[in-house]
Amino acid sequence: MYPVLFEIGPLRIYTYGLMMAIGILMAILVARKLAPKISVDPEKMTDMAMFAVLGGLVGAYVNYIISYDWSRFKADPLSVLRFWNEGLVFLGGLIGGLIFALIFIRRQKWSFWEIADICAIAIPLAYGFGRIGCFFAGCCYGEACELPWAITFPGQMVARHPTQLYSMLLGFGLAAFAYFFRPKRRFAGQSFLFYMFFYGLGRGIIELLRIEPTVFGTNLSVAQFTGILLMVVAVVLYPILRKRNRYTPEPLD
Repeated sequence: MYPVLFEIGPLRIYTYGLMMAIGILMAILVARKLAPKISVDPEKMTDMAMFAVLGGLVGAYVNYIISYDWSRFKADPLSVLRFWNEGLVFLGGLIGGLIFALIFIRRQKWSFWEIADICAIAIPLAYGFGRIGCFFAGCCYGEACELPWAITFPGQMVARHPTQLYSMLLGFGLAAFAYFFRPKRRFAGQSFLFYMFFYGLGRGIIELLRIEPTVFGTNLSVAQFTGILLMVVAVVLYPILRKRNRYTPEPLD
């Protein structure tokens, strides 16, 4: 794999960090392009995006601590400050980013669900690029298999599912769906609810191919449990938003 893309003297460019940066940049560009369609200043949209990215990084790191390395952090609480040595978890990032974005949206008095529908394109787009970074870093791989596209990752003796690439396809697929579905929305928030449901479903299926810690004495991984919660929330909110946010007569586009 190529965890380090290239080096220029003492400067080392990590593939994972670069792909995350590209993903965030692409997400911001998409949000800026769609902002005028809901009467939002693109510059303000950029401010919100950067605020949400900060929240996403905080949420992703907290989720990592709770899900993967809680025992070590309990033994050495100060290690929580060495965040540059640790990992990130997307679902925590999604929750953290949404919380920070909600704070910004309320201050600007924007329509949360209109912004959310833009996020239904931007978030999975960034996620897809992030998973490319995971692939080149050689992390987040799946269980052993003998499929033609199986890959033997560094430190592994057998070929395994490249679940990073499955996740990449999930992210790009969801982003493409939300983009082309946007003109067909019947109510504000519809695209985002579809994103929540199908991300939770897709991530849950991919998790079946990975070896992950379980929660609450079940056979569910942390991502599967969170994914189920996302699906339940989407199903509960769908009829509520369909009634409350219905467009008349055409979608706001």
